[in-house]
Amino acid sequence: MDHLNSLCSVALCTFNGEKYLSELLDSILSQSVPANEIIIVDDCSSDGTLEILKEYAEKNSEIKLYPQNSNSGPIASFEKAIQLTSYPYIFLADQDDVWKPTKIETMLSFGSNCSEDQPLLVYSDLEVIDENGEILFPSFWKMAGLKPQISTFRSLFFGNSVTGCASMINSKMKEYLVSIPQGVLMHDHWIGLIAYGFGSVVVLDDPLLKYRTHGKSVTEKVQANLLWKFRTQMNQIFNLSSDFLGKEIDQIILFNQKFRSYLSKENQKHVDTFSALKHKSMFKRKLVSYLRNIKGTK
Repeated sequence: MDHLNSLCSVALCTFNGEKYLSELLDSILSQSVPANEIIIVDDCSSDGTLEILKEYAEKNSEIKLYPQNSNSGPIASFEKAIQLTSYPYIFLADQDDVWKPTKIETMLSFGSNCSEDQPLLVYSDLEVIDENGEILFPSFWKMAGLKPQISTFRSLFFGNSVTGCASMINSKMKEYLVSIPQGVLMHDHWIGLIAYGFGSVVVLDDPLLKYRTHGKSVTEKVQANLLWKFRTQMNQIFNLSSDFLGKEIDQIILFNQKFRSYLSKENQKHVDTFSALKHKSMFKRKLVSYLRNIKGTK
């Protein structure tokens, strides 16, 4: 398939994002390969977000705006936006980022060569920028200590390496995103589990968008230096919470209930082993997590 002729949608969810929204929309609208439609679900914004969206929708026929009557949160909003799309390839977008001009073209060039019969995920690295658009880190993956190039289905049990705003999925993936259950940690984590579990994954090293950090998030997302990583590792070792990995285990149990029949015997075994940790002690859970870190990402 010629990727230049591939039809694609953008799924964007907004909530009180007036400050940087125009910059994002301009970057999407000026892509080297344009999106055929931009589906925007606004989750009851109380600032000027909706007014900005209406102005853009009046000037750009590809923008289709869906204001919600009540706040439903990011997972439900993205599920709705994805289901409203009409085209074979779907790009997820966050309201305060900036897309590089060739983001759509690059991802389509890889994704359009993959099977249409499997749920597909294509995702890339990101540059980290501050409130003023200045680059803080050239690689989000290196900043956060992520190694998506060697991620596996099992490694996603312990934590997510997929960033939704840097992702493209296909219409087959869309079919598996109907009725995302309560208890899922985040929609991009769920997408990653599906793709790695029984679909196709393409990982692109090039950062294809600028990922903005601002306010309190700077501390959490940007200060990922050696001290930050050391503190994270120490927290994993010394955190005495009896619910260590509890939400992750519950998510895999939900995944197993919904998708077990699609998994290989090997992946079913991985799911069963991880799910069994629900009835294990905090010490056992920590030991499993520690041994996994020692052995790597597998």
